[in-house]
Amino acid sequence: MAEITKLDAARRQLLAAIHIHWYLEEPLAVYTLAANSWEIADALLSQTTKLRMIDQFVAAHGKPAKDFRNLLNEPRNFIKHADRDPFAVAPDITDEDCDGALIFACLDYMIIAGRSPYILGLFVAWYSAVYPSKTGDFFRREADLEFPGLGMMSRRDQRAAARASAAKWGKSPLMADARMT
Repeated sequence: MAEITKLDAARRQLLAAIHIHWYLEEPLAVYTLAANSWEIADALLSQTTKLRMIDQFVAAHGKPAKDFRNLLNEPRNFIKHADRDPFAVAPDITDEDCDGALIFACLDYMIIAGRSPYILGLFVAWYSAVYPSKTGDFFRREADLEFPGLGMMSRRDQRAAARASAAKWGKSPLMADARMT
């Protein structure tokens, strides 16, 4: 029987979440997979002295880690625990919610793994291009190189740009940059 590690499970869920986000546009699945992946990466990071995104959230917002976990887990728990209130309703998950869950999962995964599949780095560059006011200089060069003007485009065009960039993996200016080899 084949076996997988917790890190393998996190990676596979994260790759599936990004694929669904860019190709199938189903926020509920994206969010759930991204939150699952983040939870695994965060648990693995908690056993190390490496940087964790939750610690950065606490430092930036001055709120306890529990608040962040509750924020991330609330939509997921609503889905998971139908037995608690079968007739309850909740706000639908937005693309922006998914973007936030994905960026946290990607960054924590990259830190704990020490490397990552190309598509995770591409997502980070895409996120930085979509949200320049949130990311500042973080991944700015890569975002501008791979996704010029993305922040001004419609969500549909942002997704199309992500798909086009993913399809040309290995042929993109970012991957051809001599500093990347």
